Amino acid sequence: MAVNEDQYSDILDKLRARMPNLADQVEQEVRYGRTVSEQGLRSEGRYEERASRLAETELPPLGKSDVSVIPYTGTERLELIREALLTLAETMYATRKATLDMAVERGMEAEVEFGDPEFEDISHIDLREESARAHQALVTVRELLAPGPESPSQVVR
Repeated sequence: MAVNEDQYSDILDKLRARMPNLADQVEQEVRYGRTVSEQGLRSEGRYEERASRLAETELPPLGKSDVSVIPYTGTERLELIREALLTLAETMYATRKATLDMAVERGMEAEVEFGDPEFEDISHIDLREESARAHQALVTVRELLAPGPESPSQVVR
């Protein structure tokens, strides 16, 4: 599926509205481009284009150990967003689960309190609930962004 600039911009705008830091990271990566070896350029059919541009500017041709930076395609940019969202959901769940597991293992309470009652209202976080919510978010993200027809039970660990 070919992705045009408007589709990518629309998705990035939605991401920026909900997760501005993640959108900034994706945009920075897209601006930088991706590095490709001389062999990679050949396998992608981009070597001749790059070689002719280097020749026009009277620069030496790319050697086998040289690396070039090329722009991401529209599909690659969407894949960056997909991978970023999956990584975020996986990390969110893994950190909450690890914290809950550690608390249970050490005989600690699963509810954590934050704040000083003398100066502010106390905030509570139930690690079991947070873990369950993060797990459900991970399942949902994987279902929405999965590249293939995998079922959630095959995907979630």
